[in-house]
Amino acid sequence: MRIRHPEIKDRIHMYGDGRLCLYDYREQPWRDGDNIHEKIIPWTAEWLVFYELYLIRGKWLGPEAVHGAEGKTQEESLVA
Repeated sequence: MRIRHPEIKDRIHMYGDGRLCLYDYREQPWRDGDNIHEKIIPWTAEWLVFYELYLIRGKWLGPEAVHGAEGKTQEESLVA
């Protein structure tokens, strides 16, 4: 999921290509019966709330997953 407008200038909790890091697939794997309107849209709305709070407070107040060599990578992500 990407936000096209307005432009997200501070790329916190985002992948290098601009996709939002919405969830840790290791904790909440996508299942065949899952629906976008029940998962991705609410997670995106939640991400936007935490992003706005980040702009105000200067700290990410939402849940976080480990990234990098030991954490998930862009290739492992199931979010398009």
